[in-house]
Amino acid sequence: MTEIIKTNGGHNIVVDQKTVGFIPEVSEATDTFSKIEEGAYRWHRHTSAPCDKMRMEVILKGEPEFTMIPAVSYNGNGWGDVPEYVGDRAEDGTPWSFASHRVTIPACTYSENDTVSIALMAEANSNSACSLYKVDEGEKHVLIFPEEEQPKTLQRHFWGEPFQGTMEPTNDFEGILLVYPSDGTKYRYKNLLDFAWRYYGHSILPPRPANELYRLSIAYTRHLFMREKDGFAGFVSGSQWHPDTHCYKKKEHYYEIGWVGQSASMANAFIYDYLKNGDRDNLDIALEVHDAWLKYTETNGTFLSAKMGYLPALKLPYETMKPQDVDRWSVGEDQYESILNKVGKVHERDAKGRLLIRHDACNLGTGAEGYFEAYDLLKEIGIDKPEYLKAAFDTCDFALKSQDENGCFAKAWDSDGKVLAKKGTIGCFLILPLLNAYKRSGEEKYLISAVKAFDFYYQELENKGFTTAGALDTYSIDKESASPLLRDALALYEITKDDKYVAKAEKIAWYLCTWMMHFTVKYPEDCLISQLGYDTFGSTSVSTPHQALDQYALRDVLSFLKLYELTGCKQWKERAVAFWCNACQGISDGTLFLNKRLRPAGSQDEAIFHTRWGRHATPPFSPSQWLPAWPCAFRLENLRWHENWDVFDEGLTHIEGHLR
Repeated sequence: MTEIIKTNGGHNIVVDQKTVGFIPEVSEATDTFSKIEEGAYRWHRHTSAPCDKMRMEVILKGEPEFTMIPAVSYNGNGWGDVPEYVGDRAEDGTPWSFASHRVTIPACTYSENDTVSIALMAEANSNSACSLYKVDEGEKHVLIFPEEEQPKTLQRHFWGEPFQGTMEPTNDFEGILLVYPSDGTKYRYKNLLDFAWRYYGHSILPPRPANELYRLSIAYTRHLFMREKDGFAGFVSGSQWHPDTHCYKKKEHYYEIGWVGQSASMANAFIYDYLKNGDRDNLDIALEVHDAWLKYTETNGTFLSAKMGYLPALKLPYETMKPQDVDRWSVGEDQYESILNKVGKVHERDAKGRLLIRHDACNLGTGAEGYFEAYDLLKEIGIDKPEYLKAAFDTCDFALKSQDENGCFAKAWDSDGKVLAKKGTIGCFLILPLLNAYKRSGEEKYLISAVKAFDFYYQELENKGFTTAGALDTYSIDKESASPLLRDALALYEITKDDKYVAKAEKIAWYLCTWMMHFTVKYPEDCLISQLGYDTFGSTSVSTPHQALDQYALRDVLSFLKLYELTGCKQWKERAVAFWCNACQGISDGTLFLNKRLRPAGSQDEAIFHTRWGRHATPPFSPSQWLPAWPCAFRLENLRWHENWDVFDEGLTHIEGHLR
């Protein structure tokens, strides 16, 4: 039983007659608490005189075992090698504070120990901020009015100025306080996420019907197809704005098989389109791309090549360059950002003087899966491509040979198979093709390897409370590495029928939900986000240093629908549909004119800079202006792997147990 009891100097938080937390009183103010449901309280503070600032504080008594600010900080961060919010305060000793909208639950802070979990949060769009830091008595949660971000703001790989907002004086302030007794497990944020979904969530409808989304995605995929002088063909990684020509142009001459570029998945979408609509041009393009990727590989055929690069920028002398050497008017905006981040740094290079190609587990795993699928799709129309099957199996065999005894795979290799980077949950991208190889061949070695790898990566989540290094441009704690781990758990259940994998899949899914926006941020009418008509609800943040919202949750739609099918928990389906509806916003029909720029049909921003986070070429509170390939690829995967499109067209009309 949980109680909030008035005492000298404030209120005690009591669980089963044990004081676990304390709420300090503020002079000339009265605090009242009304129960929303068991463990959840609306906290109202009334002051005797109007004031234009307030701090509502809660202290978890003693040392916490885990702390979290959803999508901002997991146990103080520090895993990785890029600028981010590390620890609970900056170098000068000032505790970090974060704007309400930087967090996926408004101004939310969370901490737990072996007795209790405590969370403090704000009402949405309440001109608030939050802070979480250690004090002598324990861990202090702070809800701050008005909005602030101190002592500096994190941008993409650099630091920005602090922010201090203002407010009209008022007598009344509100927050939401959650107090849940421990059930003996660690990382018990499930209760917080379940409450936040039912409290802040709302209905959301798909911006366009599935048939139209399919057509537009196929159109943009066609737009990205290219051939090189040497005969290579593929789908380039996206389109970027070129100031010199005042138009969006393809990011020419750079390809990936299964991350941003998604050449394998896009080629498979074209094979499926031939099966669905009989478009011979698309089939021919798909065969050309798949064949070219094998013919022009740079890995001597031992495993799939992750990337193909023909960009002159790969040979720029970054080591001796300075920022002023980069002419932003002669390159695309995204390329300008990429070049600027490489300037002045030492880079590994190959024998041709190019930046060393890193064949990462994400590209290899999704590439192998892509060739398994391509082989199956082509068999349906009487085309036999044993070389596709061989390429996928070769990559799986490479994974077997390179796997550590503890089950770990490396993050990336060079073209000869030498390890370039070791750490990160990203290695779990190789598990799914290994399970596919087992189902096709019946050879136990693939299943044994997959189980060993899954156990290793899942144990990391169990031990640390987070997953890592899936976002290839940001070596950090992130959400992208958990997405394949969720698919792996569900695939292992399908093969073994062992219920433990369903339980583990749910644990992974709850972690993914910490990255999910549970509320709608309101923006000024003249803001580009408002002009786009974008709703933040249902989107997902990228990583602890990369605090923008993107469409990557498209990869999790079918996983969450499968969890609903296996568990009967309605919230998994609700979240899946919200993922879909959110990620289908802002797609151009060929007439979308935003920021005085006309966008190609089917294109979509990679991310929305929904908070005070931006890039050198794009400021905060705006769409990214970079129109990549991967959202189309993931959308088309959902549409070809889930035959009944009704779930995509219906949208989210009701949240079970909604609290408001």
